[in-house]
Amino acid sequence: MNMRTLFHEMIDSTATTSTEDSLRAAVARITTKHGFERFAYLNLDAVSARSFAVSNYPQDWQAMYFGRSYMALDPVVTMGKRMMRAFQWCVDEQRRRATKDERGFWDAASQFGIRAGVTVPIRVCYGQVAMLTLASSQNLRPREFCETECAVAATSATFLHSRLVSTNCPTTQRQPGLSDREALCLGWIAAGKSMQDIAEILGLNYHTVRWDLDNIRAKLNVKNLKQALSLALQLGLI
Repeated sequence: MNMRTLFHEMIDSTATTSTEDSLRAAVARITTKHGFERFAYLNLDAVSARSFAVSNYPQDWQAMYFGRSYMALDPVVTMGKRMMRAFQWCVDEQRRRATKDERGFWDAASQFGIRAGVTVPIRVCYGQVAMLTLASSQNLRPREFCETECAVAATSATFLHSRLVSTNCPTTQRQPGLSDREALCLGWIAAGKSMQDIAEILGLNYHTVRWDLDNIRAKLNVKNLKQALSLALQLGLI
């Protein structure tokens, strides 16, 4: 598998395709040609609190991923934000050091044939992050990417990003919004209450409150509750 060739082909196709549909088809074709079954472009947008994906992952998995706010849990997203360079991952390796919730995530992904892949994170406008992932149902031979491969991969993802951010019909889109319970929990945070306080006030388990607050951070794509509260207020979500 020649990753440099793969990403060079992706750059050329991105530059020459004339429509969104033809671009997605070209990315899917290149993905398959080089031994991967699926691709996903994920745009994490905290400025408008709207993240979306363009992907050929199974529709049921896409609906589950966004519906359950898996971005708050997805270890690939976490690793991408931390590393900010192309990297390879596999379910078997990740499960060995995963938390209980993360193991649940990996088990669910495996059921949809997502067991290994390559992810390319890039910085985009206003300090946000986008990621291109190529996924496989088979384990990949362990490898590290050299600097040249990382540079070509990042260029490829940047070309793709420049085209897809303007799409009017992403495969899956999550609109800004909090559930009633999430809004209530964040409202109590605004009132100065701790997670334990909120659990007692609402008659919930501490871990349930923590889960809701983690989901809020993921939905708004922010690092902490202070930022979540500020952005939620700006957007009129609470």
